[in-house]
Amino acid sequence: MNHIYLCGFMGCGKSTVGKQLAKLSGCRFVDLDDYIVEQAGKPIPRIFAEQGEAAFRELETRCLLELGEKPRMVIATGGGTLMREQNVQAVRQSGDVVFLDIPFEECYARIKDDPNRPVAARSTRQELLDLYNARRRAYESACRVRIGQTMSPLATAEEILRHL
Repeated sequence: MNHIYLCGFMGCGKSTVGKQLAKLSGCRFVDLDDYIVEQAGKPIPRIFAEQGEAAFRELETRCLLELGEKPRMVIATGGGTLMREQNVQAVRQSGDVVFLDIPFEECYARIKDDPNRPVAARSTRQELLDLYNARRRAYESACRVRIGQTMSPLATAEEILRHL
């Protein structure tokens, strides 16, 4: 079986659902953002501050490609990962993409005060809504499975497995 990539806007629950999904499917869970921090040796806000978003996105792509070469796992992508066509092609070639389509208001409530999310920390609510709408189109076009209802993380993981 292929990797399972979870995509969706910041705060949609990719990491939480991903951990449950990995347990149910008997494979390893990796949060791409955590993997990037491990590889870079510094937190994402510091990467953004010292090197800028473009450098972060390059590192993100490199890490995504590395993970794609490893044995089967559940991978929670970053909110902006699938905005690059190269990344979309990579995940499609090595796995199945699942879009956690959670309403903006729910995501916003989870991210609005989180200093570990540089894009959210520097953006207004309207800017985040615009970003949500732009990214949503990318997620929809990249995914094989779309989960649109809000359920518990375990129920969401079970629903994903039913679709795959």
